[in-house]
Amino acid sequence: MRAVARAGRLRLVGRAAAAAFDALVPAACVGCRRGVAPDGPPLCALCRSRFPRLASPRCPRCAQPLGNIAAAAGAPAQGRPVRCGTCEEWPDVLVAADAPFVFKGLAARTVHALKYDRWRALAPWMAARMAPGAEAMASRIGGAAPWLVPVPLTPARQRERGFNQAAELAGALADRGVGSLGSFLGRRPGGGRQAGVRGALRRANVQGRFRLRAGLPDERRSAIVVDDVLTTGATAIACAETLAEAGFRSVATVSFARTLRPLDGDESTTGVLRP
Repeated sequence: MRAVARAGRLRLVGRAAAAAFDALVPAACVGCRRGVAPDGPPLCALCRSRFPRLASPRCPRCAQPLGNIAAAAGAPAQGRPVRCGTCEEWPDVLVAADAPFVFKGLAARTVHALKYDRWRALAPWMAARMAPGAEAMASRIGGAAPWLVPVPLTPARQRERGFNQAAELAGALADRGVGSLGSFLGRRPGGGRQAGVRGALRRANVQGRFRLRAGLPDERRSAIVVDDVLTTGATAIACAETLAEAGFRSVATVSFARTLRPLDGDESTTGVLRP
């Protein structure tokens, strides 16, 4: 017990030291480390122009770039939506996903800076990039002001990190009027880390790990699950299924970036649209 208490005190001291350091050191760009205005986002104008955007056309359900598959299907000419096939396993309650960037390069470094380096000043800028997609999904799921539900951390991870990056993004989206913040989900201890894990193991890590918290609203029609990165959709699926148990009928998910999944028969798909 003494060791646990000592470790907790060390974490608190470390966070206080990091905050003091940030207050003394001039603001620097996350991407290039050049100086930036202290009252703006910690990204210079040049780096902001270099983020790897998701290419179009995309799957209307999970936002996976479709590459040559859409052209082969004749979708643009015939007006038919083309699905990527990688989100067929998603439950019916999870109807849409969106992210502005590919999880690579500057986008990946920005997520890392928020999540692990505690550059919380990034969250409002990141949320501003996520807001157009979130607003579009709000109209699709039938809610002009949906509930914005951040993916929760385990209690131990929350204490270790000192904040939840998904909650920072969801709060910033709420401040922009996208919807109302609703921290309706908790996360049970256990399960492995999702970072660097793929496929079935990601699904196993989150299976049964989310729970409903007290204080659920009477209006439970639609919700948008907010996270920093969309990978396979395993976390979003688990959150959506838990919200469905509470009566939510339509759930979407929005993140700052998404990883790309290979599409059968389209090895040319890179998913990156360079500015």
